[in-house]
Amino acid sequence: MKKLLLLCAASLMLAVSESFFAAGCAPAAPKDDGRNPHDRLLESLRVMPTPFEKRDDAKTHERLRATDVRGDYDSDAVFANFREVRGGRLRRGSLYRSSIPSSTERPRAPYADRLAREAGIRTVLNLANSPERLKKNMESPACRSPYYRMLWRGGRVIARALPAAPEHATFRAGLAEELRFMTKRPAPYLIHCAEGKDRAGFVSFLLAALLDASLDELKDDYGQSFVNYYHLKRGEPRYVTHVDDGIESFCHAIARTPKEPLRRAAERYLRGIGLTAAEIETLKRRLARDG
Repeated sequence: MKKLLLLCAASLMLAVSESFFAAGCAPAAPKDDGRNPHDRLLESLRVMPTPFEKRDDAKTHERLRATDVRGDYDSDAVFANFREVRGGRLRRGSLYRSSIPSSTERPRAPYADRLAREAGIRTVLNLANSPERLKKNMESPACRSPYYRMLWRGGRVIARALPAAPEHATFRAGLAEELRFMTKRPAPYLIHCAEGKDRAGFVSFLLAALLDASLDELKDDYGQSFVNYYHLKRGEPRYVTHVDDGIESFCHAIARTPKEPLRRAAERYLRGIGLTAAEIETLKRRLARDG
């Protein structure tokens, strides 16, 4: 009798479990919104704890948070994380970076689009969208980026959905395609991913290093995204931690040793992804102030 009661109880629990899932209470599958999965991962990182949050100081337990409300930011450029990349021998007005202008959903997109028009951008490297996704966005009635759409229709935009991992084979192959496209198109150039922080940050770092930007200049440019997005102050512990960690990861991706000159490391990385010496020299000429 005892065994029979236990069997009945187990059967009842199984039936309840099956009815629970049949009623639609099972965990929902990830939403297929057509975006690069890496973008959704990066979005989740926007509110993840910083390394300092493991310490006892209450202030360092604060999470990094960004909002999609324009009124929370000082200017359109800050909101869109749009700026010129400077440093070393980079020619003024030749290279820019931003958050994504091609999205039909993100509130920053129309701001980035208008700023791209005002900067006179002529060529775009899109690190976030696949060609198919970009085509869908540009042909959508929800597109709020008319200048970007004009560039796309004119063959001035290349799009590759790259993972946020400069050492990954997919990233390296896609970046090689984008940079070759760049060598055949005129400046000013715009580099963007989703937030304009990590993938665009690495490519901006790479090109600025190629043009002899100092480590301080590279840190300053990368760090501006944390000032823009999260209202961090330069020099505060969270700013220093995130910027140092990011730049260290970029250096590790291109340099063999900590003492290797970054220009030499950048050139070797570009050769490693398949660019020829002639293509690298063309990149330099298009971006250098004496080019």
